[in-house]
Amino acid sequence: MKRSTLLRAACAMVLAAPLLLPAAHAQAWPTKTVRIVHGFPPGGPVDTLARLVAAQFPEHFGQQAIVEGKPGAGGTIGANFVAKAEPDGYTLFLMASGHSAAPGLYKSLPFDPVNDYTMVSMVARSPFAIIAGPGFKGSTVQDLVAQAKAAPGKIDYGSGGQGSGMHLAAVLFQSRGGVQLTHVPYKGGGAPAQAVVAGEVPIIFTSLAGMSGHIESGRAKALAVTSGTRFPGMPNIPTIAETVLPGFDVSAWYALAGPKNLPPDVVTRLNAMVQATLAKPAIQQTLRAQAAEPWPSSAREAQEFLATDVARWTRVIRDENITTGN
Repeated sequence: MKRSTLLRAACAMVLAAPLLLPAAHAQAWPTKTVRIVHGFPPGGPVDTLARLVAAQFPEHFGQQAIVEGKPGAGGTIGANFVAKAEPDGYTLFLMASGHSAAPGLYKSLPFDPVNDYTMVSMVARSPFAIIAGPGFKGSTVQDLVAQAKAAPGKIDYGSGGQGSGMHLAAVLFQSRGGVQLTHVPYKGGGAPAQAVVAGEVPIIFTSLAGMSGHIESGRAKALAVTSGTRFPGMPNIPTIAETVLPGFDVSAWYALAGPKNLPPDVVTRLNAMVQATLAKPAIQQTLRAQAAEPWPSSAREAQEFLATDVARWTRVIRDENITTGN
């Protein structure tokens, strides 16, 4: 009887072992370096924010995180890479707002922009801005609209890439304003800033991040921000809504995500890290210096926001007949 009892106990342990393994694996995560992927070149706001998040890993998890940019096609190359990655917590995604535009801008995508991702938390949001350099002969967004209507397609504008959030803001501005500009896409968010200051293009649609020094020195001028209200960090810059297009409201946002089926325990621990990070005064100051505001959320709120935002921009892009060629 004793031998029979021992055999039954041993069998029960073997059968139960597979049920225990996932929990044990989740508890152990991370045991190696984590990779945070984004879809843009180095130097822009997405890359900067990804590195800020990566820097928190040693303190919270005792492991390093590295940032890897996979630029191209408006961020969709990086998005596709993450969508196809193993959901083990070692490949994460610093998602940017241009992600919501992809289904409307591209005829087909190799991934589902909502269902192929597990959202961890929203991280930050920031208005885009229309920035003019020495090549622009005007001083206000009203001047830009007047000149563009007088000479359709004759004014170039730079952005961080075809299909990026700043590109989407620009094409929506053109569509609703009844103007035509010529797009000059650059690789990443940092390159347009250099281009406008150097006079390569007269204006750019970009993040305010990294532009304050150029604005203060007079090498560039912020004509307007794209958010519905003025940005608290630069309250003297008017909005597009209050100047030329009432109701215009577009902001960049950033979130931390992973592939679908990311283990719930990993999501919980990552979300706690984001919450703790965004509560730090030093991090808040760093974000505001980059013209961004902290935007913590629950994982569920982030997942719901993504679904809503993708639906919103898909509808807007189709209603406005916006294409990647604008």
